[in-house]
Amino acid sequence: MSDITNAYNNSSRPLKHQEELYLPPHLIELKTARNRSKKVWQRLRDPTSKNLFNRAQARFRNAMSEFNQSMYISQNEQLNIYDGTLWRRTKRLKSKRSEISPLKNPDTNLPSHTDLEKAEIIADHLESQFTPNDFGDTNTERTVEKSIREFKNAIRTSKFKKVQPSEIICFMKHIKINKAPRIDSITNKMLKNLPLKIILKLTEIFNHMLKFRHFPNC
Repeated sequence: MSDITNAYNNSSRPLKHQEELYLPPHLIELKTARNRSKKVWQRLRDPTSKNLFNRAQARFRNAMSEFNQSMYISQNEQLNIYDGTLWRRTKRLKSKRSEISPLKNPDTNLPSHTDLEKAEIIADHLESQFTPNDFGDTNTERTVEKSIREFKNAIRTSKFKKVQPSEIICFMKHIKINKAPRIDSITNKMLKNLPLKIILKLTEIFNHMLKFRHFPNC
């Protein structure tokens, strides 16, 4: 599995802490001319240099407005229903922004004022959110344990139904790409783009698991 994550990291472009905004060459020239005229006006402080700076500023603002409009249109044209971008954009446009209410103590229902009170409320909320819930069903767990025990105690034979690559491919077609990755950091989108060589390797691993009755822990 480390090969999958290494291949993903090697083919991905690393993000900078502060990603610079891309500007086409003509906007860079207008920005440079605007900054140059601004420095001249700050040094001379005369009406002529002020007029030149205002004109350069207006040209740069108009060009930036046209550039942002073209970028917005281009982003909308790239929206599709397969990766959820169209739905997220529609939801953001239709949703109404509401004012953020003051942070209240759930016990007293009174707003908190000090930083310590706010920190305690947020800490309690995060603790309750990230505490694993017990969704186990006793009957289901007993049935699963019984099935695994019977499978392991069965006579070893090579006539079991083997896993086929088509089954793995069919399963991966139906997984959702927006799910968070597990501890191995492999996302569902990465699984959907696995090459056939890796699919065949997974098929071999699954068949050996069934053959030797060995199921590694998650």
